[in-house]
Amino acid sequence: MDTEILEQIGLSKNEIKIYFTLLELEQSTATPIVKKSGIPNSKIYPTLDKLIKRGLVSYVIKNNVKSFQASDPKNLIDILSTKEKLIAQQKNEIEKLIPEIERKRKFAKEKQEATIYEGLDGIKAAFNHLLTIVQKEKEYYVFTLGEELAREDLRRFFQNYHKKRIEKKIKVKLIANGKIRETFTKYHKYRNMRIKYSKQKLPTGIFIYEDCVMTVVWKGEPTAFIIKSKNNAQRYKEFFNEIWEKTNN
Repeated sequence: MDTEILEQIGLSKNEIKIYFTLLELEQSTATPIVKKSGIPNSKIYPTLDKLIKRGLVSYVIKNNVKSFQASDPKNLIDILSTKEKLIAQQKNEIEKLIPEIERKRKFAKEKQEATIYEGLDGIKAAFNHLLTIVQKEKEYYVFTLGEELAREDLRRFFQNYHKKRIEKKIKVKLIANGKIRETFTKYHKYRNMRIKYSKQKLPTGIFIYEDCVMTVVWKGEPTAFIIKSKNNAQRYKEFFNEIWEKTNN
């Protein structure tokens, strides 16, 4: 496969080599990646960290051991959105690469328990996961973020995100703290959205969809934690619906 286009959008040779190694290994700790890729051990973790921030690699922690896996190849498209030059040509090339990458990708046999996304590109990948999992015209549930929603960077991020959500006709029900009513009404009201404001002290940055619960933290480096568990998601949905029914506004 010609991987030159991946270098053109900013990936280093080591990043490309590790990414394709992970596609073959499914899910792996660092040692097998070193052996298969031939990249020195000293460069493995720094390169993996870069791939995580790009949203191309995620990891699972089991028994205090970190295992890595390649994320959905479609996340490569989002990297192009940050490029001001040659974006049309590069996006076209990446879209051509994706089907071939997907054919090579081997999905892990064991269901992952938790996935962590770091950095802005990682957050974008996490929200793309939500839009991929939730079917057209279906609904998901949110305990909104707090006062940080007034930040300009978050306003831009959610403006772009909700544009994609609306295009897919996905509905959303949100519960927010009453203290941010003015901020939310001013900056974050979109179509196919229902919101209630609660006086209760509730968790924030929680997105409940299908069998997944995503927790988003924007303070410091943006981070998203996705836990895939049918039972866990069901408990969160029941909790959300209980608060929703008790809240009148």
